[in-house]
Amino acid sequence: MISKPKIGVSDSLTGLQVGLPQDDNFLQSLLGKGYFSADTVAVDAAFTVPLPTPCFAYTTADWPLKPDNLNGLIIDNDLTNSELTTRLPVARHTPSGTTTQGEYAWLPLIDNGQLRDPVLRENFIICVTALHELNNLRKQTLTRHALIDFHSRYKLVLLAHDQPGYREIGPFVAAINEWQDLEEFFVIYRKKLMNILQQPASRENHVNAMMHIQGYFNRQITAEQRRELCDVIHNYRLGHLPINAPLTELKRYLSKYPNGYLATQQYFKLYPNNWYLN
Repeated sequence: MISKPKIGVSDSLTGLQVGLPQDDNFLQSLLGKGYFSADTVAVDAAFTVPLPTPCFAYTTADWPLKPDNLNGLIIDNDLTNSELTTRLPVARHTPSGTTTQGEYAWLPLIDNGQLRDPVLRENFIICVTALHELNNLRKQTLTRHALIDFHSRYKLVLLAHDQPGYREIGPFVAAINEWQDLEEFFVIYRKKLMNILQQPASRENHVNAMMHIQGYFNRQITAEQRRELCDVIHNYRLGHLPINAPLTELKRYLSKYPNGYLATQQYFKLYPNNWYLN
């Protein structure tokens, strides 16, 4: 049975009786609708506090001694940077653009105010999803082949989030056989991966990824079909179409002209139809 990701919820958000702030109707609604298909875990509470929604199993966790049990962290937006550094040693992006350095900077983090932003919320879910899959590899028999396969499936996702990071991490993974300690490689790779994914995917980077995908069909499709596909991608670039419009076209060509590499790509699974933004 595949386990669900675990997302930590700060006890300053959960409260002591109601599980969530009674006046935070948005957050209660967000969690209640199951936007996060995950178990939530109290990270700084010494006892169990039930969430008000049945789709969540809420338990205590030994934080920060066992951060690997978590795939994401939701905190109170009133938590100051000094409090965060003291109680939750993770990285946090501030409004000024600076980042607090934490021992667990790879852990996806979002506050309850940022959850109201659909772009930040989407990106948080993507980070949680990727980290959960990566951590599951670690729990199994960790092999170089498994890590290379994981990275290969996330290549287009990384390209959509951060092109310089995508170009930097590629040679690092290519040199995996030079590492004697695979656990050490994993720890560094995880940090590099999450640094990339924590940069929200931009429209321009998505276009770059889509044009990369289109290149795989250039020999099969006609010049007219290429123009039509370019028009759809261009209209997405201009903001006239949602992302699922060009992705639907690309998936249609993938179905008609199968490609083993593209068929494995997480890119087609993480972004189309954005159910969590509806």
